[in-house]
Amino acid sequence: MATYVAVFALVLAYVAFVAAYIALRTLAKLRRAASILAKGARGPEARASLIEATHRNTERTEVIAEEIADLRALVADGLKTGKDPGTGQAPSGLSRIALVRYDAFGEMSGRMSFSLALLDEHGDGVTVSAIAGTADTRVYAKAIAEGKGEHELSPEEQQAVSAAFAKRRAPRPRKAG
Repeated sequence: MATYVAVFALVLAYVAFVAAYIALRTLAKLRRAASILAKGARGPEARASLIEATHRNTERTEVIAEEIADLRALVADGLKTGKDPGTGQAPSGLSRIALVRYDAFGEMSGRMSFSLALLDEHGDGVTVSAIAGTADTRVYAKAIAEGKGEHELSPEEQQAVSAAFAKRRAPRPRKAG
């Protein structure tokens, strides 16, 4: 009988130990969350309570949500009317698009690097280049105005711009909606 009591006491002690461990981990998570919220406070309000910090962060989140809703409404209006919400003019659209794939480095093969030209009918737009290496990939964007780069273009970027001018993508008809 004494053996059963001893085993039961050991099991109970183990369960208490596990419960204490879980409680300490939860407390540590709560403390980290509280410190993150409290870091949002600046100046004299830096000693604010957790509830005040939470309230301020909630207000900021609501303001950002309202701004996002306003932007969505502007974009939706622009899509309905077919006009750019910033200028009120009909956009010219991307009608000249070309992709050039290449091997940027000798140790890489498979043409993993690329330069993409996205231009409108006037030759204004952007080139996006991704240079794939063995350890990383770097992405670059350069503005294009009237077919010329505002910064010096690489040979591959210039090839993409030239190819974009050589072929013109026909605009797709819009669906009635």
